[in-house]
Amino acid sequence: MNLATLYRLRDGLAVTRSPGGFWQVEDEELRRAVRLGDADAALLQAIDGHSVTAGDLGARLGLDDAELRRRLSALARLYVLDGDRARRRLDLQDARLDFADQCKTSAHKEALEWPLGRDPPQHGCVATGTCCTVTFLGPLTHADRVRVEGLVFRARRAVDDAEQLFEDVDLDGKHYLGMAHDAGSGRCVAQREDLLCDIHAEHGLESKPVACRQFPLRFYRSPKGVHVSLLLACDGYHRSRIAAEPWMSRETEIRQLLHEGASWVRMAVPLEWSAGVPVPVEAWWPVRAELFALEPEDAAQVHGWLAAVLGVCEDRIARDAAALAEGPEVAWPRTLGRWIPALARPWTLYDADEAEAHAGSIAVRAGDLRRRKMKADADRLTEIAAGLRAQCEGLRLARPGQDNEPPGGLPPPLQATPAAWRHLADIVANDLQVQVVLGHLDAGLMALVRRLLLAEALACWSARKRGSALVETTDTTRALHAVYRSEPDLGKLGQILANQGNPAAALSA
Repeated sequence: MNLATLYRLRDGLAVTRSPGGFWQVEDEELRRAVRLGDADAALLQAIDGHSVTAGDLGARLGLDDAELRRRLSALARLYVLDGDRARRRLDLQDARLDFADQCKTSAHKEALEWPLGRDPPQHGCVATGTCCTVTFLGPLTHADRVRVEGLVFRARRAVDDAEQLFEDVDLDGKHYLGMAHDAGSGRCVAQREDLLCDIHAEHGLESKPVACRQFPLRFYRSPKGVHVSLLLACDGYHRSRIAAEPWMSRETEIRQLLHEGASWVRMAVPLEWSAGVPVPVEAWWPVRAELFALEPEDAAQVHGWLAAVLGVCEDRIARDAAALAEGPEVAWPRTLGRWIPALARPWTLYDADEAEAHAGSIAVRAGDLRRRKMKADADRLTEIAAGLRAQCEGLRLARPGQDNEPPGGLPPPLQATPAAWRHLADIVANDLQVQVVLGHLDAGLMALVRRLLLAEALACWSARKRGSALVETTDTTRALHAVYRSEPDLGKLGQILANQGNPAAALSA
């Protein structure tokens, strides 16, 4: 560690006690407050008003080099220390404010960007009723409520009060309105025995709530416009992909949905490759094009594509992080490459005991949902638990061009049809550009690896359950449905990785 490197607090920052009694840094320029632990607060107080070296700080606070390195690295990534990293973040503040103003306007007039890739994911409704059998049927707009209340449709025969058409749901402290579930079947009150929608059948597609018409489309906004992708959760995906019309033919439909209040996610601006490694949003588009240029013609090579993506992104993050480092102690550790071996040996990705405990907790929740007559959600969670166990047991697909002889004690790999491989490749093509919206790019790529491997294991489990050694589109469709409806559980998987969050460290040995 370079003990001579000088450190100082950014101008205008001060460490104070909040009314609640915890330490914090009030940051008016970045419009935030950073909460601190006692040790980090003491470190910043030692720096405040001075330019001090790491050696001075270590001697004053009694911290060894390793601990001091870790704490300075974390504080630099929070932009509270002065340096090129913080100055770049401040320079990007205007871009963040401009984008916030852009998002105050209606999304329906923005430029639209369609899904990318050689054979991009697509969808055409084949009336499976998937969108009517979820835990929360919404959120509904005010116009949805007024319109649905004014309709007369067959399901209303058993509804005496319009209020019984809707239910309030509390999500993360916010209240949302959705269509109510029938107490007996657990289905939407507007859903018929054949799983089709009474509102749609009797009053047309345009009379349905916006959320119902939007599924499985999902949108996110960036300074470049509105980007269209899919929630790959439709029970009829194997048929709906074939039935799809060209994306551009859906422009009028999508603009109408956005005009009526369809939900969308706002891209994080400024963008961070990793925590504390900010870059202009404009820098993402050429990198994204580079990643899609790596896509192979054969969808069965999806693991190789994702491995190449991890390598390219790791090099880019490491290069940018090194350029911003205020000293060797704040350099970005190269971590994405550790996930590449996991693509070939997924059964070693998780700690077996913790994975089994997580699968057991999912199964308990599934039993509770079944008692509450929420069969669709219960089945989905049961399958997620089975998929995680199958992954830990080594159930996987045979990889083209690789030695697929199973290591000792593992089951032999299964083959998959070309269309089934295409479904798995759709996960990467669909989510590669979206992961950057939801958080740091490196964390998003790790989540993408977990999603692909779990969907693969679940598809293999489904085929074995049928008594087949060939994974078909019905298996991958069901796997996609379970995985994409289970975001909280997939997030939990990121917390139970072996080696306490050091992903695949054992794999690279």
